Amino acid sequence: MFCTPDMNIDQHRQKPFKISGFNTLVLFLAVSLSPYSVEAAEETQLVRSTNELNQQLAAYRTQIEELEFQNGPYHSSLIEPLQSMIALLKEKGDYLQVAEIQSRQLQVMRTDLGFENPNLIPLVRSIIANQKLLGNWEEISDNLEHIRHLQASRESDDPSLLLGAIDDQINWLFSRMAIEDRQDLVRNFFTTRDLYEEMEDLVEDSYGKDSPEAVPWLYKVAYNSFHLVQFLNASKGVGSESIDRLVRREGTMKLEANNRNSFGSTSFYTGSSLIPVVNGDRPVGDAYLRDGYSLVSKIQDILEQGDDLEAKAMAKLYRADFQLLSDRGSAIRGYRDAHDMLIESGVPEEDVRWFFERPMTIPMDSFYLRFADALAQLKNNMAMIELVPDGTIHLGVFTAWREALDSTPMPISEDPFWQLDLPYSYVDLSFSVSSRGRASSVDVLAWGPDEEKARRSPWRSVRDMHFRPAIINDRARRVKDVQIRYRFVEE
Repeated sequence: MFCTPDMNIDQHRQKPFKISGFNTLVLFLAVSLSPYSVEAAEETQLVRSTNELNQQLAAYRTQIEELEFQNGPYHSSLIEPLQSMIALLKEKGDYLQVAEIQSRQLQVMRTDLGFENPNLIPLVRSIIANQKLLGNWEEISDNLEHIRHLQASRESDDPSLLLGAIDDQINWLFSRMAIEDRQDLVRNFFTTRDLYEEMEDLVEDSYGKDSPEAVPWLYKVAYNSFHLVQFLNASKGVGSESIDRLVRREGTMKLEANNRNSFGSTSFYTGSSLIPVVNGDRPVGDAYLRDGYSLVSKIQDILEQGDDLEAKAMAKLYRADFQLLSDRGSAIRGYRDAHDMLIESGVPEEDVRWFFERPMTIPMDSFYLRFADALAQLKNNMAMIELVPDGTIHLGVFTAWREALDSTPMPISEDPFWQLDLPYSYVDLSFSVSSRGRASSVDVLAWGPDEEKARRSPWRSVRDMHFRPAIINDRARRVKDVQIRYRFVEE
């Protein structure tokens, strides 16, 4: 992950982007990203400052021409004046010119350092920051691929550098998926699936199959199996298109795992050429959830080899979550064991009880070896709600990925750079969670910020979400009057 001064440039100077099918979102961004108005006195000062900037830019252009005449068009002496021009153009807000100068600067540095020198990475990151201001999403993806290539060519004993570059690519694609049309959404999701496969291979090659260092990365791969099943069962054509792409990519074997005759003829309503037939109320692609369960079980086996009781307890917790998701029993024994092991490891009993005695959406998006980190993540999410009545079991904010993925949490990177500033609506809801982790009796408490503009219906979305049930006195219990803020982007 990375952060540069370029990332703090005023977002109000960004160029609005246009994505077909998202007129409401485009209109919002076009308005919200417009420049600030200024008074007459400020306009005079702005003109004066612009004149000074133009004079300085002209001086640097003259200097660059002289250096080119003396040393040639790709000499390293050009790097410093080009960088100075970039700084002035950023101050001026001319990001198109910044992009042109950065391209020239990259050519010079490649000539000086070589095409695969990792010292090019800071400049490519700066280019990405500028392309984000311009709304050039494909260029950002291309430059992230460039960084991944540079990290792969680096002679380093630290595999986390390359893993981090792959993770950045995934985080960016996830952010794009919040605003893309259906075809780009599905295409980019399967691109992330390819990246996760590369990540898994790299982890095993770099750390070995039994290293605790591999655990956080392997969990990312397991979590992607949950995302895949959500895509396969999505509405608005996303599910059928995901099934077609999955079959072309991987065949039908996993989709046929539980059914001798899993596919019918051409669908007359989904547009898909295949209709999967599933057992009972299990989702399409259930076998992929079981893959995720197997990988989390592998993580547990890795941590069981060590002496860290708290880490072992956390592995039990995650395994129980995937056991519940993949319909391999109630998982109550795993939750009970995790509860007792955490207390035995020295975690304050009141914290453990508070954590387990409330339902929670599952699976968790990151693997925490320390219980305090998982607890902090939960409480930070709850802190997004300003006023919560005493005694209320509030689960914080659930941000849905898309309308077609209305019960799927939006992946949000910990790095603010990959987070797009989107116009959210929300609904505050009250409901019950059964001892099997299913929601029912959904009631709307409030809409915001504008009920008339919020067209999403949240009832089915919450009923399809997955919850860890409340564990009270070693038993899974039904809990009433649970509250959550369901947040979404109007498309």
